Amino acid sequence: MNKVRITVAGMAVAGLATVLAPVAAQADTGAAAWQGSCAKGDFCVWSGKDGTGTRCAWNGDDPDWYGGSVQCKPKFLVASYWNNGYTGSYSKVKVYTLANYKYYWGTISAGKRANFWEGQPMGSHKWVN
Repeated sequence: MNKVRITVAGMAVAGLATVLAPVAAQADTGAAAWQGSCAKGDFCVWSGKDGTGTRCAWNGDDPDWYGGSVQCKPKFLVASYWNNGYTGSYSKVKVYTLANYKYYWGTISAGKRANFWEGQPMGSHKWVN
């Protein structure tokens, strides 16, 4: 009886490993898309998921993503973002949906990267404590 239980348990573990292996590979593929795509110290946004597509990147404040020092394409929609800034003073990024810091969207902590369910319009940002 014990041999049967051990055999069944072993088969269940092997089956679970087979099912989970593709999931782990997919997770690694997603992480690889982000690697090297945002310089240390920058705040980056992309038109595609997981840091793919067209990218805009800054290492300072920008009151107008479409007319400032870095210009994103007109009607650029943010599908993913990464605050690859340093920890400490001015490590968070406040993001706004319009230019000139209007309509606060949220604050992104250093090291945070994520995807939106769908592209979001954004227009300005600034580094804050």
